[in-house]
Formats: sequence, C-alpha cells, structure tokens
Amino acid sequence: MPLTRRGFLSAAVAAQTAARRPNVLFIAVDDLDCRIPAYGDRVAKTPNIDRLARRAVRFDHAYCQFPLCNPTRSAVLSGRYPTTTGVLDNNTWLTLEPGAATLPEYFRRHGYNVATHGKIWHGPNRGFAPAEATPGNPGWFTAAQRAEQQKLSPAHWDESYSPYRNLALLNAAQYAAANRIGPLPGGARGQDAPIADDAIGSLRTFAAEGKPFFLATGFHKPHVPLVAPQKFFDMYDPAAMPLPADFDTEPRHLPGFPRDEFRQNIDLFAGRSFTVQEAREAMRAYYACISYMDEQLGRVLDALAESGQEKNTLIVFWGDHGWHLSEKGMWAKGTLFEVSARGPLFISDPRIRIDGRASSRTVQYIDMYPTLVDLCGLPAAPWCEGTSLRPLLENPEAAWNRPAHTVAVRNWAIGRSIRTERWRYTEWDHGKRGVALFDHDKDPHEMRNLAEDPAHKDTVATMKATLAKSPIVKR
Repeated sequence: MPLTRRGFLSAAVAAQTAARRPNVLFIAVDDLDCRIPAYGDRVAKTPNIDRLARRAVRFDHAYCQFPLCNPTRSAVLSGRYPTTTGVLDNNTWLTLEPGAATLPEYFRRHGYNVATHGKIWHGPNRGFAPAEATPGNPGWFTAAQRAEQQKLSPAHWDESYSPYRNLALLNAAQYAAANRIGPLPGGARGQDAPIADDAIGSLRTFAAEGKPFFLATGFHKPHVPLVAPQKFFDMYDPAAMPLPADFDTEPRHLPGFPRDEFRQNIDLFAGRSFTVQEAREAMRAYYACISYMDEQLGRVLDALAESGQEKNTLIVFWGDHGWHLSEKGMWAKGTLFEVSARGPLFISDPRIRIDGRASSRTVQYIDMYPTLVDLCGLPAAPWCEGTSLRPLLENPEAAWNRPAHTVAVRNWAIGRSIRTERWRYTEWDHGKRGVALFDHDKDPHEMRNLAEDPAHKDTVATMKATLAKSPIVKR
C-alpha cells in the first residue's frame, strides 16, 4: 500500500529520529501583533520575518490563552491553560507538580542542549526544576512557595502587581516611564541586539558540539517604551500611519457591550485622551521597534544558515499576544477583543515543502508544546492540554474543529472567550457581568454585540454550550 503524505512525513521523522533529532529555534517576540506584511500589513518593513514566512506555515487565526505577558508565556511553556496553572496576572509564579516539565526542560530531559536568551519567561521563572535551581535561576516554584508569595492584600496586588485587572487606573503616574516614545540616544544598539549576540553564540557552540539543540530567543521589542535606534524611526512617516476603523481618542464604553470588555490605558497615554497626531506618532514608534527587532531576527537566521544546521532545524516564531494601536481608544494588550487575543504564529519544518502556505484554521498558543514534541519524535507530554498542529503543517486546510480559548481578568472576575473561524463568544464571570457575540464574517472590527439579538439566539445557545464544555471552565 503506498504511503500517504502524512505517512511519508511519519517515516521521515522516524528515520531522522534514529539518526539525529531535529533542532528547535524557538523565537518569541514581546507585544508583536499581526501588523506585519506576512499578515497583509502595508506599513511595516520586516524583510527577515518575510523570509521566514516564505518557508513556514502561517497561522492566520492563532490565539493566545491570556492577553498578557506572564499568563500567556506560562501557558505556552507549560502546555496548560491559565485557569489550570492559576497564573492569571503578571506576577504569579508558575507551579508544576512532580514529573511535569516546562518546554525547554522537557527537551533537556531528552538529550537536547538547551539555552534561553532574552525574554522567554516573564519574571523569575526560567523553566528548570526547583531541585536544579540556583539563586540566579530559581526555576518554577512549589505550591507552598506561591502561597507565600500571594499573602499580599488584594488592593496591593491590584495596584502594584496586576493593573490590567482594573478598568480604571489607581495611580496613572506610576506608568509614566512606559509612556516614552522616541529613539534611543545616538549610537545605542538597543535592547535586542545583545540578545541576538547571545543567541548567535549559542548557535555556534551547539553546532560545534553536534548534539540536537533547543534554542529559545525572546526579543523585547516592540514592548513599551517604544524606543529604538534613530534609523528605524527614519523608515516611517507619521503622516502615513493609517488609523483603524474603530479609532477613538480614549477608551469608551460602547452601548450594548459588557463593561469588562474595556479598560483604561496603561502602557501608553495612561489616564488621558490623545490626539490623532499623538496616535500616529505612537504607531510610527511601534513600527520602528518592529523593524529594529526584525534586524536582530535576521542576524540570528543568518547565523543559523552559517552554522550548517538550517536544514535540520524547526523554527517557531510567535508574538505573545496582540496589541491595540488605538482600536476603540485603547493601547497595548489585556482585552478579549480580536486585536488583543490574536497574534502571529509561524512554524517552519525543513522536512516539509511549505512555500509560505497559510492555514485559516483556529489554533491556540498552547498547541506549540505538543507540536514540537511530536515533530521531534519525543514521547508525548501527558500534562499538555493543547493539540499537535502537525496535520495542519502537512495540509494547512485539513479538517479542524477546535475552537481557541482565551481568558482575561477584571477585578478578580474571569472573562472566558472562545473563537471559532466565524464567531467570538465571551462570558464575563459566567455571564453575570455580561456576554458578547461577534460575527467575524460580517463584523471583523467587533463593533456590534449580537448577544442580545433575537436573530442570533441559536448561535448564542450553541456557543454557550461549547464554552460550558471548555477546559477553561472549571467544573
């Protein structure tokens, strides 16, 4: 019987595993959304992301599990939903039970050389077991350690540790540093160039050693403050920055929407309105930071090619969540709107002829862990709650009926959202604080909440039932 295409890949994986497992280059970018040419953006200049996209599968509907740095990174690196890990803000430490492992640790357990550079984790977690931790590398934490950490009062936790829980700022002045927009002093290399230096050094070391490697590289930009070397600002004209269809000069609660869908701005324009000109200047700065990061990515990709390991290296490239650029008057992340929950995801496997194909299927960031384990021929990690995306690498339009699950928090109440290829459905505090339904076929900017529309009662009932069975709803 002739082998199917999947059979050919499985045979190739088995044969390669017997010889040498593939390497993994795992690239995370802080606050990068889909405003890049590979996703149709006409402003950004990202030649290195573009060349990576040409040899990868681009996932057009990839969703984070929480639109904030620490929860979504903890989800990706543990393979679990935020409601499972309990990491629902930017300061809670990740805990794992004995036997489980983070993604980098799992590869190290299976004989890989492992290095992480830049921002892979948010905060003190570094992905190695507590028994192997050092004072500078504390690893993940025990439940007792996290309980001790969280003996802070809720008010203190809100104000000092997790401002995205709130709809209004308790102290706008404390975010002044994040509101800096402009180039770095002349001649400065910026924040991400040293990270690229370190990644290149590890690539060269690993290539010389000859073992398979897992190299995680986390770039900071375009995270605030929006600063980059001057030459990247010079690439963009503020007057040419297009305003989004749902532009506003400050966050406003739209009639018919749950109040929790909105929040005050924190990272930019904290606690105040902004002008059209200010918005365009901030957009220019955001794009400048993307182009700066893209140049550092290019250096790492060049080093991979020079190392001789390119044809045996899987590449995953992702942004940890989306980012508002004045949509509905908001900036940065932390909402369950599409622009905040959706992010870029590319996966390149040199064993598959991909040629820049795109998948319109709905996928989740926690799918990355089981996908890499699968593609590298490692034993399945039973704690993972995601699903391997290998079928979509082989056929990007393969049948796939899995919604994406995203959560956020407002004042200690959880908003739970599911996304199918057409619909987004959200319940805040199990519906007690409001419900939202958006039809992305007709309303891509999510301007009409259909949850109370009698014409859509059947859709609401279906989505409600789907959410009730979701792993992000604890029963």
